[in-house]
Amino acid sequence: MKKIIILSIISVLFVIACGGQQTGTTTTTTTDTNAAAGTLTIDFQAIIGETNNNVISSNSYLKVTGTYGDIDGKIDATTAASVPTRTPDLLNKYRSTDNNVFNNKIEVSMGQFLLFGTANASRYMDDGMSGSGIAQRTVDGATGPKVTGTGITKGADGVITIRFVHAGGKTVEPYVYEMKSDANGVFQIGAGTENFKRSEAVVTNDFDFNTDGASLIVDKAKDGVPYWKGDLQATFENNIIKITGTLTETTN
Repeated sequence: MKKIIILSIISVLFVIACGGQQTGTTTTTTTDTNAAAGTLTIDFQAIIGETNNNVISSNSYLKVTGTYGDIDGKIDATTAASVPTRTPDLLNKYRSTDNNVFNNKIEVSMGQFLLFGTANASRYMDDGMSGSGIAQRTVDGATGPKVTGTGITKGADGVITIRFVHAGGKTVEPYVYEMKSDANGVFQIGAGTENFKRSEAVVTNDFDFNTDGASLIVDKAKDGVPYWKGDLQATFENNIIKITGTLTETTN
């Protein structure tokens, strides 16, 4: 016991003598932590207002490079399936932790919207991107609520507004989403602003973005999980939406 106490005193005196400075080992650990920050580069394009899978296949794609794997996705015009298969599962490595959608690391709205790069005409119609301005899904004889005001617009001020819905699996009651860029077409990811909104729960009654939008909540990454931060540059011309940029994973 006496030997242990003496060694402890010597250790304390040594730290004091060194001015409390970190050793080389500690510095190396800090560098490794910074190097471990994840990156996510997105190159996305989708044609809006289409119901033809051949046209969608020729004009829409999702390309991702980053820490958790790469994606080079689109749809197969013949089968209407995403290629590679289960692209949502590949993107989930970036969208959430532990493959749990409730532990979202990016705004749910943006994570869902990027999948239009590998979506077919059926999803475009169900989710409100076919150009009709209305989303309403029917599965196995059940029809969900009608959501009015969907689609993409670009205002005279340069702001790009995206409104859509999504119901997974055979569910017909969707979540609704709204995203707005700044005047330069930039979507600021991880900023926690009201430019990203979503419904708190699935919509069970008819919904109109123009009159019911006030009921939406701020859409942001879940508190306490690492999240993506950075700017995504968007352009919207001739019914083509493009989104590009690189995000960095952060815990700050």
